[in-house]
Amino acid sequence: MKALLLLSLPIAEIYLTFFVVGKYVGGWMLLLWFVMAFMVGRQIMRGATKVIMPQMQGGLTADLNNNVLAAFCQALAGFLFIIPGVLTDILAILLLLPPIQKLFHRQMQATLQARGGSFTMMGGLGGMGGFGQSPFGQSPFGQSPFGREPFNDSNVVDGEARDITPQDVAPTEVKRIEVQKPANDE
Repeated sequence: MKALLLLSLPIAEIYLTFFVVGKYVGGWMLLLWFVMAFMVGRQIMRGATKVIMPQMQGGLTADLNNNVLAAFCQALAGFLFIIPGVLTDILAILLLLPPIQKLFHRQMQATLQARGGSFTMMGGLGGMGGFGQSPFGQSPFGQSPFGREPFNDSNVVDGEARDITPQDVAPTEVKRIEVQKPANDE
């Protein structure tokens, strides 16, 4: 049943957007609507991620505060605004309403408690830049042939260096190229 609902959503979105609303308001207004909804969604997501990311790095716990939950709803609404279509825009507007956010909060609390009270981000995703970390405890590339782990954060670069003096470099000859001016036709 859920698969049928997921398959029917894009069909309903296309029909409602292009054949119902598009016929009523016109193509250019519909395009303007899509562009404006994209800009609004991008701004909403940008503001919501400033609240969500510190919480995600620390791990989600069963005691989510209302600010984080509101930011989750705003981020999801922003994502839905970015998807072009009338139905997703209506769902995004509904997610911004406080009663829907309270319902979402209760559902999120029940889900977190059913999963044991918390979940955390995997390996390198939580550290924002720790790409060498693996959620399985070891590097997916194995031991490096150079004697180091492949993604360790280090300022040491393996290589050779040698001193070069000016006598070691062959002198280069400078050639002058003269450009001839064209004759005046006057």
